[in-house]
Amino acid sequence: MGTDTITDAILLRLRVEDLLYLEADLLDSWRLEEWLALYTADAHYHVPPTDVDGENADPDKALFYIVDDAVRMRERVVRLGKKAAHSEWPRSKVRHLVSNVRVERDGPTIRARSSFAVWRSKDGTSDVFVGHYLHVLVEQDDGTLMIAGKTCVLDMEALRPHARISVIL
Repeated sequence: MGTDTITDAILLRLRVEDLLYLEADLLDSWRLEEWLALYTADAHYHVPPTDVDGENADPDKALFYIVDDAVRMRERVVRLGKKAAHSEWPRSKVRHLVSNVRVERDGPTIRARSSFAVWRSKDGTSDVFVGHYLHVLVEQDDGTLMIAGKTCVLDMEALRPHARISVIL
């Protein structure tokens, strides 16, 4: 691998890491409209079940915890912004940690894999969700990166004691 290629790969990884850290920060501070703006108009957000191979799971063949297209993502953001969202009002304290970012480019498509831990604290209870993200990113004409898809593969045997996912992972 030539020096220019290595430099390009490092710079791409840094740009991707910056986007993933921004996404985590926006979710931690409940700036959900800004979080949604990171996504393309045809984006998806998936959380496959814990009892299947999450990386290869098909939402048409398995019952996912979350299968959101761009419309459902918008509805989720609107719903979480209302006091009527009882499971998140008052809002949980959340902290998204992202690490071990790996990046591959395939033409205009960039695939990122990273590890995550999301802590959620509310009503005297703290839960932690652990797993890995699979992001599909696209580079816009102006060079900015946008998220075309996010799959949150939970590396847990079950959701217990959590029993629900009421925050955006």
